[in-house]
Amino acid sequence: MISEELAAAISRAASAALLRIGKIYQDQGWLHHALSPYLKIVAYYPESAEAPAAVDGVVTIAGIFEGKRQFYMAVSVYDRLERAARFRCWNGHQASPEGDIL
Repeated sequence: MISEELAAAISRAASAALLRIGKIYQDQGWLHHALSPYLKIVAYYPESAEAPAAVDGVVTIAGIFEGKRQFYMAVSVYDRLERAARFRCWNGHQASPEGDIL
């Protein structure tokens, strides 16, 4: 078992790395690829310092789709953001947004 201090350091490093990966993908124009790391931050590290920037990244990507008049894609991005924000774990098991253990 690892200490709480080590677990917190790992979480900080993971969320920072995910944010950097998302930004790199977004800067390259790979919007679909950028969504995954951003959404992982929202789901797994919602209290992290990187969470607001990750949400901003997702909203920016949705806005890009809106600007291209790809409204179905924008709605899909917002839906994924909502599901990530509602994600939670229970006793080490993944749970769906509705609370069902997966």
